[in-house]
Amino acid sequence: MYFSARATIRAPLYLAALLVFSVVMVHSSDEGGETYAACNVEKYSNGSQFDTNLEELLKALTEKAAYAGFGASVYGQETPNKVSGRLQCRGDLSPADCQACSTEAVKVVQRDCPNAIGARVQLDHCFLRYENYTFLSDLDTNRWYELVNVNNNTDIHFNAAIRDLLADLSSRAPASPIKFALGSLVVSSNVTIYGMEMCWRDMSKDDCASCLSKGYEEVFSISSQRVGAQVFMGSCTLGYEIYPFAEHY
Repeated sequence: MYFSARATIRAPLYLAALLVFSVVMVHSSDEGGETYAACNVEKYSNGSQFDTNLEELLKALTEKAAYAGFGASVYGQETPNKVSGRLQCRGDLSPADCQACSTEAVKVVQRDCPNAIGARVQLDHCFLRYENYTFLSDLDTNRWYELVNVNNNTDIHFNAAIRDLLADLSSRAPASPIKFALGSLVVSSNVTIYGMEMCWRDMSKDDCASCLSKGYEEVFSISSQRVGAQVFMGSCTLGYEIYPFAEHY
């Protein structure tokens, strides 16, 4: 499966001073791996209190995610030493697979964003973010990244089926305890569409619905007539393919 990929880093104006990011790596592979890494260009010093707090945060997030599929914490009381973070695995992952992905996400952020005061790493099966300010539960409907299948399907029934499937998932994911929904829809005897939608678990039901609604619009703005696409929003992710890309369809 071949993809074209494009980064779309667009920070809210009121956080412009904090969200100064550079994308240091962009790739996706059939074997699984990194989708994107975005690093704040501001740096912290080795051995600083922020460094210590970040180390403790990443350890705590990995342990929590391995146990429950999700972790969110804040270490430190005041800027410049405060650091908050979130680590979440895809809802269909086993605890063992989530632990493996979480461990890899920490390695990637340390490799690709060394000493960055804020970073986001999206792997195939998990997402890690930390910042030098508190962001947990904040709604972010910016589109950070996308993967679009280069192949087309111009069948009007195919495109209608994509909309129906994603609309159904958008209604189910916000109400899920883990903010996650999978589904599939048969288009013809040889074509089935598979979809997935997910919000970060610290989001409210209404904010999750708002993010997925925006993501729904973004999908169709970039993937008209494409047989597969995934959109990574600030507070959610959604996508569809013509093959089962999750564990439990």
